[in-house]
Amino acid sequence: MALQTASMAASTQSRLYRHIGLGAGAIALGGGIWTMHFIGMLAFELPAPVRYDTTITLLSVVPALLASWWALHLLSQSYVSRSRLIAGGVLVGAGIGAMHYTGMAAMQTPLQMRYDPAMFGLSIVVAVGMAMLALWVRYGLRRTSLGRTPRLIISGLVMGLAIAAMHFTGMVAVRFIGDPMPTQGGILLNTTYASLALSSFTITVTVMVVAVNGLIRAYDLNRRIQEGSSRLQATLDTAVDGIITIDSKGIIHDFNHSAERLFGWRADEVIGSNIKMLMPEPYQSAHDGYLHNYQSTGQAKVIGVGREVVGLRRDGSHVPLRLAVGRVDLPGQLLFVGFVTDISDRHTLESSLREAAQRAEQAAAAKSTFLATMSHEIRTPMNAIIGFTDLLLQTRLDAIQRSHLNTVRDSSRSLLRLLNDILDTTKMEKGRLELEHTDFSLRALAMQIESSLRLSATAKKLALHTQIQDDMPEYYRGDPLRVLQILTNLVGNAIKFTETGRVDIAFSSAAGQIHITVSDTGIGMTPEQVGRLFQPFTQADASISRRFGGTGLGTAISRQLVELMNGTISVESELGKGSTFHVTLPLPVGQAPHLADEPRPAPTLPKLHILIADDVPQNLQLLGLVLENAGHSTRRAVDGNDAVEQYRSNSFDIVLMDVHMPGADGLQATRLIRQHERETGQTRTPIIALTASVMADDREAAAKAGMDGFALKPLDPPRLFTEIARVLGTKPAHDVASATLQKPTTKAVIDTQAGIKLWGTPADYELALHNFVRNLTQTEPLPQEIPENADWDALRFHLHRLRGVAANLALPALSTLYGQLEDLIVQQQHAVVRQRFSEVHSALEQLRSQLPKAPEQADNHTNLAASSKDMQQALMRLHGVAMRCEFDDALLGLVCSHLEQRGARDDAGALRDAMNAFEFTQATEIIQRHLGASSLDDKNIAET
Repeated sequence: MALQTASMAASTQSRLYRHIGLGAGAIALGGGIWTMHFIGMLAFELPAPVRYDTTITLLSVVPALLASWWALHLLSQSYVSRSRLIAGGVLVGAGIGAMHYTGMAAMQTPLQMRYDPAMFGLSIVVAVGMAMLALWVRYGLRRTSLGRTPRLIISGLVMGLAIAAMHFTGMVAVRFIGDPMPTQGGILLNTTYASLALSSFTITVTVMVVAVNGLIRAYDLNRRIQEGSSRLQATLDTAVDGIITIDSKGIIHDFNHSAERLFGWRADEVIGSNIKMLMPEPYQSAHDGYLHNYQSTGQAKVIGVGREVVGLRRDGSHVPLRLAVGRVDLPGQLLFVGFVTDISDRHTLESSLREAAQRAEQAAAAKSTFLATMSHEIRTPMNAIIGFTDLLLQTRLDAIQRSHLNTVRDSSRSLLRLLNDILDTTKMEKGRLELEHTDFSLRALAMQIESSLRLSATAKKLALHTQIQDDMPEYYRGDPLRVLQILTNLVGNAIKFTETGRVDIAFSSAAGQIHITVSDTGIGMTPEQVGRLFQPFTQADASISRRFGGTGLGTAISRQLVELMNGTISVESELGKGSTFHVTLPLPVGQAPHLADEPRPAPTLPKLHILIADDVPQNLQLLGLVLENAGHSTRRAVDGNDAVEQYRSNSFDIVLMDVHMPGADGLQATRLIRQHERETGQTRTPIIALTASVMADDREAAAKAGMDGFALKPLDPPRLFTEIARVLGTKPAHDVASATLQKPTTKAVIDTQAGIKLWGTPADYELALHNFVRNLTQTEPLPQEIPENADWDALRFHLHRLRGVAANLALPALSTLYGQLEDLIVQQQHAVVRQRFSEVHSALEQLRSQLPKAPEQADNHTNLAASSKDMQQALMRLHGVAMRCEFDDALLGLVCSHLEQRGARDDAGALRDAMNAFEFTQATEIIQRHLGASSLDDKNIAET
């Protein structure tokens, strides 16, 4: 009990109650020691009467109280050092011994008391040792897993043993000598009364200690309740959320500061009122029903479930809230605690995000609408520009006129490519671009890239090299056109941004993927520029656009195409040293595709009566000319209503219907035509949609309206005729005479008619043929025999390039021979190639023998002089334009035409590329070189 009291005293925060607890414990322990001593003396019997001196008996309790207080003081400490533990044990043991021997001194008996010194000393040692053990046990047991109560019991038992052991050791040390005689004075102990007195004392001490113990516990509990209440109130007052407590009837009990700030009411104004005063209608009227329904059925709509509600402020305004309600069961009372959070800012943010999303969706829709409209509005006039340009190029023109028209055609097709890039980007953003999956030759595609871009690289004096891994498969399955588009963008950019050095293309394969690298020694980029490289309409910086031109769409489209193929694209670049693009594509290995022996010409259709509907007069005129030149008869309608009227009053074999027209558009006109056919039982007439749109939605809309085919603008006559043949459901009947004439030309050396059609005039065609033969015999001659250590890839590339040039020059025999040898190299039939290689030189000799002779210079001195004079003036004018960093398309076309006539076709192409790329310094260098050559020509002509 004393130890329990000391433990409680140690835990209390009040200094007064701590001392009261220690004092009560000391009285309990000291009284216990004193009572134990005299109870032990009652058990001690002497053959003589015994009395006790009253004063000494009362004083004997003092050492016990002092020793007990010190012992409990030590036990109330959280930590006791070893020295204090020893000192405490000595003092407590000495106190117990002092109490015992003082009590023994109070004995009055006729016998004389003497003490055995050894046993006397032993009793003191036992008292000190046992006291130290009791104190050590009290602290040592804290390191065990024993609970607080078992530790108190063990410690109390050891302390009791210390007291008893000292008492009985001391009694063994006492010696009584003499004859029993009655004593005078003192207290004569009666065993019965002494036992009752000691019991009463013990009970009194026990009651006192229990009372003190209860007082300390009550004080401690009250303090803890107050502290907990203070902490809770501080938490409630500082909480950001409003906290409201109500009872089962909805009456408010608590209302914290945040709730005051949130609703505008003070706590004293709402406590005692119903919670529904904080709710707007209709929740206010229904709230009591909610509580009654919950208490009767247990169905919770808010309790235990967070939800958004609307609160009513004091000023009548509404506030959006997040409400969470918890249930508190108290004895005889049911409470509900609500946590409310103001979510006005979140609602504002959500509203702004929704508005931003709507604006973004509207912007995206507007962009799509704009691109669709732009596609139609640009493609429609381009249809007329490209179509009429092609028609004019088929007529008899002089060199200047042909140059101008070529410039118009090239510029319009460049604009068409730009438009296609923009539309590709839009389709990929919407996920509407579909990839083809066909087998194709990656090596042939690589050679095609190198062949098509070599001219641009040569014009800038750059080395363009392609390397293909030796054991790489020949064929893969994928979308060859899109792979070609990726490579064209990357290699084209590499050539554009490289002034000197080289551009390398490398192909390799590993782990089911092909790895393509495009490296250059160009201008390079900074890390910041690399970071924004793949964004649409973005280049490294504004100076790049001014210096090199371009839209910045190429890399963005390449990235989107690569990702659409589940591949990756990355770039390594260093400013001033160049860049390397890495493309990885997971393309499966394919098979050799089955190719037709000869390309099929455009179909020759039977004579048809065709209705054309278009709101653009130029488109009507162009379509009419193309169709009528092909032998068809046409009727023209300027809008949808006109088309319907003409269809009802005439009979047509097919209808070509523009989709976008004022009034009734092509879709509506088609529906009316189909309705007329159903009502009259007329046979269905095929209708082909004419549109500049390439979106899948427009194709679906045309099909739903009843159209049978789809033809894109700008007009491509062969494709249009092929689509007409398809929708008519008949195989196109090729002209037998035409076929008969075409068959032998595939083996002829020179197809003069086709060549003049390609080159415009006989003079231009003959000049191109002579340049081709001169290049093959002087500039880039083929070896007479293939060496043993031949570079087959280089030879195949050379043959591939010559095959394309021969086809462009209408040299079918050479083109076919070059193609056959190229295919044999691909099939690694090198022995056959060696055997047939002599055919190349034989065919070249045959070509040389059939070439028309070049016009004699002496017979054309006058024309050359006039041409040279015109060229001198044109070069000087263009030189001034380039020096002013300006652009004159007509003058550029005239100069390039003069250069081509003089055999400088490469310089003409380089000059055109330099001017188009705004490379005025490079352009002036080319002009100055030919200004000197032109002056020299004038001098030579004058001398002759």
